[in-house]
Amino acid sequence: MSLPSRRLSAIAFSLVSMWAAPAARALDPSVPLAALHHDSWTAKNGAPGEVSALAQTRDGWLWVGTAEGLFRFDGIRFRRFEPQPGDAAPRPLVTALTALQDGGLLIGYLRGGVALLKDGRLRGFPTMGPDGKPLGPVFSTVIDTDGALWMATTRGLLRLDGARWTNAGAALGLGAGATSNLMLDQYGQLWVAEGRKLYVKKRGAVRFVPVLDGVDAVNLIASPDGRLWADTHERLVPVPPQHEGPVRPVPDWLARANGQENGLFDRDGNYWSLGCPVGICRVAGVGAGPARELRPNAGPRERLDQPWQLNSTTTNVLFEDRDGNLWVGSQAGLERFRHNRVQAVALQGGERVFSFANAPDGSLLALATPTGTMWKLTAQGAQALPERLPPGPMGALANATDGALLVALPDAIERRTAAGVERIAYPAMPDGARPWTQRIVDDGTALWIRVGRVGLFRRDAAGWRGEAELGLPPAATVSERGKPGEMWFGYDGGVIVHYAAGRVTRYALATGTGLGAITYLHVGEHVIAAGDSGMAILSGGRFRYLSAADPDVLANVSGMVVVPNGDRYFNGKRGIVHVTAADWRASVAQPEVPLRYTLLGALDGYPGAAATIGRQPTAVAGPDGQLWFAASTGLARVDLTRPEPRPAPPRVRIETLVARRERHVDLPEHLALPAGTSSFRIEYTALSYRTPETVRFRYRLQGVDADWQEAGTRRAVSYTNVGPGTYRFEVEAEDELGQRDTAPAALTVDIPPTFTQSRWFAVLGALLAGGAVYLLYRLRLRQATQRIAERLAERERIARALHDSFLQSVQGLVLTFHAALSELPAGSPSRAKLERAMLLAERVIEEGRDEVQRLRSPDGPEGDVGAALAQVGAVLQEGHDARFALHVEGERTALRGPLNCEVYHIGREALINAFRHAGARHVVATLDYGADAFVLRIADDGRGLPPEVALSGRRSGHWGIPGMHERAERAGGTLRLYGGDGGGTVVELTVPRTAAYEDAGWRLPRLWPAAQGAR
Repeated sequence: MSLPSRRLSAIAFSLVSMWAAPAARALDPSVPLAALHHDSWTAKNGAPGEVSALAQTRDGWLWVGTAEGLFRFDGIRFRRFEPQPGDAAPRPLVTALTALQDGGLLIGYLRGGVALLKDGRLRGFPTMGPDGKPLGPVFSTVIDTDGALWMATTRGLLRLDGARWTNAGAALGLGAGATSNLMLDQYGQLWVAEGRKLYVKKRGAVRFVPVLDGVDAVNLIASPDGRLWADTHERLVPVPPQHEGPVRPVPDWLARANGQENGLFDRDGNYWSLGCPVGICRVAGVGAGPARELRPNAGPRERLDQPWQLNSTTTNVLFEDRDGNLWVGSQAGLERFRHNRVQAVALQGGERVFSFANAPDGSLLALATPTGTMWKLTAQGAQALPERLPPGPMGALANATDGALLVALPDAIERRTAAGVERIAYPAMPDGARPWTQRIVDDGTALWIRVGRVGLFRRDAAGWRGEAELGLPPAATVSERGKPGEMWFGYDGGVIVHYAAGRVTRYALATGTGLGAITYLHVGEHVIAAGDSGMAILSGGRFRYLSAADPDVLANVSGMVVVPNGDRYFNGKRGIVHVTAADWRASVAQPEVPLRYTLLGALDGYPGAAATIGRQPTAVAGPDGQLWFAASTGLARVDLTRPEPRPAPPRVRIETLVARRERHVDLPEHLALPAGTSSFRIEYTALSYRTPETVRFRYRLQGVDADWQEAGTRRAVSYTNVGPGTYRFEVEAEDELGQRDTAPAALTVDIPPTFTQSRWFAVLGALLAGGAVYLLYRLRLRQATQRIAERLAERERIARALHDSFLQSVQGLVLTFHAALSELPAGSPSRAKLERAMLLAERVIEEGRDEVQRLRSPDGPEGDVGAALAQVGAVLQEGHDARFALHVEGERTALRGPLNCEVYHIGREALINAFRHAGARHVVATLDYGADAFVLRIADDGRGLPPEVALSGRRSGHWGIPGMHERAERAGGTLRLYGGDGGGTVVELTVPRTAAYEDAGWRLPRLWPAAQGAR
């Protein structure tokens, strides 16, 4: 079968590329293929199917070519490429992707044609061939060092000359047939395969020259050292070098330019292949061997070829990204393989509790219960030893202070050294029970054991003694030695006990620390206590709780290893917590500051959670640089002899902004939104492909957010009620190692105001509001003036009626009585009675004329109200026995016009009442022009108010006092009537200065409530 027909039958016409770049550590070949961390994305996860091409551009994006079209992937979500308005339309059936050195991406299509994606803009190229017919399927495409665009198709090797394709094969030394495997190497040489021949065009050369003949090259791939190989699927054939000088490794950008459809070398020289005959195969170290023909798939190899191992055993393309992750595109979606920083160790199964100790020969041992298996732990894994304990919960290992191995057997404790074995009998157990030994500790002066369901025992020269005899509380669950002769114990109730030379000190953690049941104690530079809810250190005689961004990482810690550089590795609920020496010192100095750490958890291969059932220390360092941890589902190992290379820091990208149902993609640094936009949603991401699930974000919108907002792993944020203005959105990302990009991703958003949000509208609104208030004022003034005019007209009408009818009638009646009086004899009793009646009638006429005058002059006296009241008091004093006096306090100040009238009438009414009804000897009027209020006070020393008047505020059938109250309310003041200190009555009017004085200022009444802002 010819090469083009093979590719057409493979469904996904993948690009044949130029690969392999030694940059960072690849996947460890000592770790079985099935034990690598494996993630799979299918349609259930939003992944497209029929993945045929992969590439990673300079900005970090992973591009996926599929039958559905072009997608980009950030490790979390797939996004179909969306072109900018006016750009070329994207097409389905992508067969080739090539990342360029300048950051661009070439895209080849099954139905012919190629496009260039650069800086977010998609540019199309002609789709018709040199003969005017549509282009055939594109296998690979490159841009050479001179900037020329080349394309390998079923119709030959094509080059873009200006605006048209030319068939460059015949003119440059090739035939006119189908070509494939077009690639640019690290020397600028252009390679192409035609049939069973391989050609090269050196940099600066005019023609292609043949290099190999009789080789059906499926792939051209480079080994880590830069050597080129022809991959025929069955064989790897070294390509004779055509460059001058030493072999150079492939540069990083070129190594990530595209994927391989058959096989590739990873950065450690391991050979990965597809279709062997199905699935994936790996052969270790092939690329590090000599330059000779190889058949890697003919010998021993690892393979994943079962349906339960892959999302599809029909695989199409292989790719290694910048961090050494290995990607596989298949018919069902995408697969990723990466190295686990924690290796789960295969055991026999059934293990629950582990205890660790060093054997006399220095090797590390682990005893597993209830299986009773003894394991030797090395860098190669766990090896079961012939020695076994009876199955059951009994048994423990430990080391004495002198290094001797202590083994708790069913019938005795053995102390093993290079010199021999010493057996130590157990203490007598209650009811003759067998000792269920869970823990052995040598404190340097005595031997301690913890026996399940019984308690603690201590053995010294005097023999064994139980916890009650030692004065210790019962039911200790954790035991740890301190200084020679000292011990520390932990209890489920959160209590910690220190035992030293028979003295017991009890520590009860402060309420609210959240430590819970004690799961681990460590005594070293600091006393560390861990519980099922956290961790604390002993400082200043008390335990202080340590904080962390995620409190769960310090929960259920049951072991710790301190390595020579001072770093600490804790075994806890979420996995292994790595804390550097500097970060540990900082947290101990300030426990309230969150502890910085790196978590090696489930995503790094940790099996389950820290083991806590046996309350044994669950972390230990081996003599060969291996750290071992007991987990809930087995043993885990961290190899410190092969430090994990740090992946590239996460590159933060702002993906989209959605506002007013419009989606903006491939955003520029400055984006102008339509006027009136008040809400929008921003989606962002970080390009970190090792463990993208652990990347944490923080963002801020300057002008809205006062400080950075922690988003956790969320990759979108929405803003509402945003006003017009210019805003700068910034977002940062941090991976699980604490690495950040050099600068946050930023986007400036400009929202112009609508007319109703502009300053001109605000000015116009203020003017209109002012005009409306003025018009309202004028309307109110007109209405008030009209009402006053109507009142005055009514009063004048009443005055005219009284004068022209009632008073004239009374006057006529008086004249009639005068005529009748002249006919009566002088000195007669009748005449005297009539004369008195006439005097009364004349007084009635006089009072009527006074009332008519008041009706016609409602504003009271003009000028000083004090002078007017003095005149009233003087007139009243002439007709009564009481003496009148007027006092003025403070500086005389002009009263408001309406108030002048009301004060006069209230004062006049009070004076009349005092003179006529009080029977007083003295009546005093006081005008107090105070700074805060004006006060009128009328006081007499008469008989005082009748009880019924004092209670009701009025005299039955009289309206003088209610009238005074009404006038006081209209004046904006208050009126009080009360008894004086020496008897009598006091009438007191109080008016605040703002309502009393002419110069107190005027304020517009508030017509609406004050506005309140809310963020």
